[in-house]
Amino acid sequence: MARPSETEAAQTQPPEELHAIGEVAEATGLTPETLRIWERRYGRPVAVRLPSGHRRYTTAQIVWLRRVAEALAHGHRPNKVVALDDAGLDALLAGLAAEQPRDEASEQLIALARDYRGTELRAALEARWAQDEPVAFLAEYIAPFLRLVGREWADGALDIRHEHFVSELVQDTLRRLRAGFEQQSDRGGVLLTTLSGERHGLGLQMAGLLCASMGLPYHILGVDSPNEEILRAARELDAALVGISVSLSTGGIETDRQLSALRKLLPAPIRLLAGGEGARRARRGPRGVEYVADLAAWADALRTLESA
Repeated sequence: MARPSETEAAQTQPPEELHAIGEVAEATGLTPETLRIWERRYGRPVAVRLPSGHRRYTTAQIVWLRRVAEALAHGHRPNKVVALDDAGLDALLAGLAAEQPRDEASEQLIALARDYRGTELRAALEARWAQDEPVAFLAEYIAPFLRLVGREWADGALDIRHEHFVSELVQDTLRRLRAGFEQQSDRGGVLLTTLSGERHGLGLQMAGLLCASMGLPYHILGVDSPNEEILRAARELDAALVGISVSLSTGGIETDRQLSALRKLLPAPIRLLAGGEGARRARRGPRGVEYVADLAAWADALRTLESA
């Protein structure tokens, strides 16, 4: 059976399945302003208007927007992707998925998440942590699992509630693992945060665990941080490096602009790194910003601080 288009879904879904624009922004990482611009410029996504005039969106539209955001984060332009029909978007994402093969370990974790078997899922993560080096645990176990969750979510095999369940459980687990390392200093080291508009913080927890395991001072500022606040925190903490996590939902030209502006604000000795699924680049980024393609590259960057 063919999947309904997002326009058809907007017209047929019952009111109880509608979501406010802020909820859509949180679920997709796309800002409310972006959604409004796309509706004016491309005629999509078509918001359902309540008698009050407020915009509402269906769950099907959220799924579509997540799929669009994934394509954008891999370097495709909004004017090309948003205009694609469902078959075209399917084909585009299938090509991306082919570059990220599924693995048995991630499939097993997905099965636990689908059934809300949180105790078993947490135990599986902790057991793997006990076997692996930190970089291998994060790069070869956690990251593929999270990518598969995102793909299953976008394809409709998992629902929003499953994705939220996984996100909270993994973040809680990473925090607990990080707490097992004693921080040697409250100054210097690494400042971890996301840019304004970015609400996904799992990458910060992963980077923080790497810092902790390497004995580096680190400070997690959290998500959605304006550039001016990042600058102040970096100065006050005497940070040697600022690490920015970029999710698939926000990677793109606007993120490049924000990173370029941040680079101009930060004192020259402070390194600026951008990592995460949305920071993988097919084009040249802003001058002075170091892009790390994966967690292994992030670990390499941290080792230069160790030896400094």
